[in-house]
Amino acid sequence: MATPEQEREREKRFQKEWFEHKLAGEKAKAEVLHAIRSRRVDFVLLDARDRASYGKGHLPGARSLPLDEVDALAAELDPQREHVVYCWHAT
Repeated sequence: MATPEQEREREKRFQKEWFEHKLAGEKAKAEVLHAIRSRRVDFVLLDARDRASYGKGHLPGARSLPLDEVDALAAELDPQREHVVYCWHAT
């Protein structure tokens, strides 16, 4: 059985690994905006909001992929391309 200190160390390692993996799979917002503004988009931009919100406005070049439709539409995505997903909620 692990000591409390060993458990804390295990938890720290787990958190570090989790964040490393998370950051490796994310693209910085500034990088995405720069690509859009410069029209040098080398990824597929996906808007995860509902279709009504997408219809009211979205980032240039974005494709609508509402979260509740991901299972049905995921097969249409090219696995060889990078996909950047975004959503927002105006408050």
